[in-house]
Amino acid sequence: MTLLSLKSYQQAALDALRAFARAAQLKGPALAFGEQVGRPYNPDPFGEVPCICLRIPTGGGKTLMAAHAVNVLAEEWRATDAPVAVWLVPSDTIRSQTLKALQTTGHPYREALEASYGAGVRVCVLEDLANIAPPDWGQRAVVVVATIQSFRIDDTDKRNVYSFSESFERHFKGAGDDRLRVLQGLPDSLVTAEEAENDKTGVLPGFIGQPRWSLANWLALHEPLLIVDEAHNTKTDKSFTALKRLNPSAILELTATPIPAKTNVLYHVSAQELAAESMIKLPIALSEHPEGWQQAVFAAVQNQRALEGEALKDEAAGHGYVRPIVLFQAQNAGDEVPPEALRSHLEHELHIPAAQIKVATGDTRELEGLDLAARDCPVRFVITVQALREGWDCPFAYVLCSLQKLSSATAVEQLLGRVLRMPYASPRGREALNRAYAHVCEAEFSTAAHELADRLINNMGFEALDVASMVVQQSVLPLFDPIYESNQPLAHVEPAQVATDFIAPAPTPELQAAAGVRVASLAGEQKVVVTGHISPELEALLLAQVRGPKKQEQVQARVAQHNALVAAQSAPASRGEHFAPIPTLAYRSTPQGQLWPLEREAVLEAVELDLLSPEALQLPGFQVVEQSNSFEIYLKDAHIKLRAADASQIAFDYGSSSITADDLVRWLDQSLFQKLPELTQGQRNAYFSAVVSHLMHEKGLPLLTLAKARFRLAQDIEARVGDLKDKAAKTQFRQLVLEGAWEIAPDWTRPLLFEANRYPVPAGSRYGGRYEFRKHFYPVLADLKDGGEEFACAQLLDQHAKVKHWVRNLTSAPCGFALATSRGRFFPDFVAELLDGRIAVVEYKGAHLLNDPYEIEKRQIGELWARKSNKRCLFGQIAKEREGVGMSGQLDALLA
Repeated sequence: MTLLSLKSYQQAALDALRAFARAAQLKGPALAFGEQVGRPYNPDPFGEVPCICLRIPTGGGKTLMAAHAVNVLAEEWRATDAPVAVWLVPSDTIRSQTLKALQTTGHPYREALEASYGAGVRVCVLEDLANIAPPDWGQRAVVVVATIQSFRIDDTDKRNVYSFSESFERHFKGAGDDRLRVLQGLPDSLVTAEEAENDKTGVLPGFIGQPRWSLANWLALHEPLLIVDEAHNTKTDKSFTALKRLNPSAILELTATPIPAKTNVLYHVSAQELAAESMIKLPIALSEHPEGWQQAVFAAVQNQRALEGEALKDEAAGHGYVRPIVLFQAQNAGDEVPPEALRSHLEHELHIPAAQIKVATGDTRELEGLDLAARDCPVRFVITVQALREGWDCPFAYVLCSLQKLSSATAVEQLLGRVLRMPYASPRGREALNRAYAHVCEAEFSTAAHELADRLINNMGFEALDVASMVVQQSVLPLFDPIYESNQPLAHVEPAQVATDFIAPAPTPELQAAAGVRVASLAGEQKVVVTGHISPELEALLLAQVRGPKKQEQVQARVAQHNALVAAQSAPASRGEHFAPIPTLAYRSTPQGQLWPLEREAVLEAVELDLLSPEALQLPGFQVVEQSNSFEIYLKDAHIKLRAADASQIAFDYGSSSITADDLVRWLDQSLFQKLPELTQGQRNAYFSAVVSHLMHEKGLPLLTLAKARFRLAQDIEARVGDLKDKAAKTQFRQLVLEGAWEIAPDWTRPLLFEANRYPVPAGSRYGGRYEFRKHFYPVLADLKDGGEEFACAQLLDQHAKVKHWVRNLTSAPCGFALATSRGRFFPDFVAELLDGRIAVVEYKGAHLLNDPYEIEKRQIGELWARKSNKRCLFGQIAKEREGVGMSGQLDALLA
């Protein structure tokens, strides 16, 4: 089966989830979350049950991630390959769509489940649960798709999921008293005397004080994994009670707009990450039309025609079919331009064929049954107001034209979300097709930009620093520029100054005299309008104008948004500057041979691992101690205690005498074949068999115990093979690369390029301090803490007279600069372009690490890269102090 490849940010988010689950097994959710994220964990209201969130903005593909997350949590937290997962969605429409996708063979969501659990995985609705035979539970994965409303109610008698049902008799009869005890402490799980008294069947009086035979209780017995879509809608006491009734083992929330005080956000995907993977179009070229709605509509139509011309050229060049569509947001009935008036204007004034126009409102549903992506579909203009139905899709949407005031328009973010999505999630050949377009009836760009920013932040899950680089002014629509005939980048348009107004009923003389401040009367209210960067001192003067914590928070948020927009405009990348190409490192194995990219994998090709040596069979620290009702897995200095329920919910019949070592070896191969791709199946099976035999006969561990601990065993085997590869690669890397057995040279034909809108920084790991870096190439900076030695090094780089601009390097490909090492890739901290055109790579290192063997190897490979560049590149490993020279002196010496 060929799985849909995950995007880099999707894999990063799932890796973060996997790391959290592993750490939580050892340390508990609170400590694991705090160490990984750097923020305190909120245990309310689920206590020791981990409840964490992946924050995915509009267009990020959160449903696909959820499908993969089921296996991650089942494997790392529950230690089971037959999980029960309850997938909660906010509405019946979304439930139907999600269910269909998860049940359809070949759909990416279904493939994600089948890759882990095979074709036997059961995806169903609540009504089908009673039909799953009791023996199948614990033998195959079960995913139940339901709405949160199915469980969220005060009176449980009013919901069938909580009702006593004799259809579950065969399930509960075989559960056993020990298992049923888990239901005793759950809300509303037991039959009450009042319920028995009102029972007309006569069945319940014999069950008073005992668990109901109900659907909800049957799910609760299996301690399901909960996947909660649009989780910001579930932060109420009623929702918390509903979730507790299900007795979850873990809760994974997915949303674009979490409630900060109530949500443990583990990973936050940013707009930059989405754009780098071509999931969304950036930037949004914003045009304001104070002349009136007719001008906005005309410009949007012209925009579509020009884009369609670009699309035809793009298809001729082999990039596939696209038919750009305009989404019009008409005014409400009774206003000047309701949908039918706009349709009439398009047909009779602008002579648009009627077949190209469709209306989609609550009363008029002309899109139903249409495939907008079909080549024979004529639609180019869609008119709506606000009644967008959930799941309504428009893959070719490129232009938003809102005839409503953005400050009062509803559902504009839904339209904008559709316009932002990139068709086919792949970059187009023509530059005009890689961006979104918005036409609004606003008087000033700054006003329109702020209104769009508010929608992007508050309703679509983006951050102020994201939005700062997402919205650009397009005062002259660039599609009409002749430069497009050569498909060159857009000509630079000088941006309008960012101006933000603040409430100021009694502006002080100090506030009025501050640079960039003017007093104005707006909508009958006295305000101050600020342009340019707002300093901490000016922010304090603005805060003094309002009273109360809520109003002050609003001012602070507006200041942050303003400064982000200012920073976005002033960043070199936003001003149209280019960063010099950075050569990668390559090698030739023979003097006249081809130049190949230098990667660790190339070194490993020359290494042959002996996986059957006594050393390879050792798994240091792996030890299992089994007791009557639980067992513990010891890993070096820590151990995991698993309950009997965790060990019993398994897909093999481990309790029978039929299990063999070959069964366990086959399971290990299924679990590890993707993680050990360099090994053949024969090599894997021989190694796994030898490890299992060693643990059974040399360490005295029973086969049944190993089978119960199979997930931790698989992790240890994977880690052991990694250690063996590292050891072998270190020797080979030194001989081939550092000692010159291969010819090493910079590869200027395949350089890394720092490009505008390709700086995918996760939203949770970016610089948020007050210091304003003026030479950083992008508006945002990747992981950099405010203060400390590394921060001081960045300041020196930003202030250095020889530096033109620089980048806080990312720590992942393909947008971060890396050099190969024996362990994989080394991503230096900073990359700078100097005024004379040279490239300087700077790695900051604490003094205590300078003599670490791996840090020495990184320094050696960096210096080799610089030495081979014919003085075009520099590399320096900077410390707080080295041989009596401080950071500033070391940097001066490097850049001399």
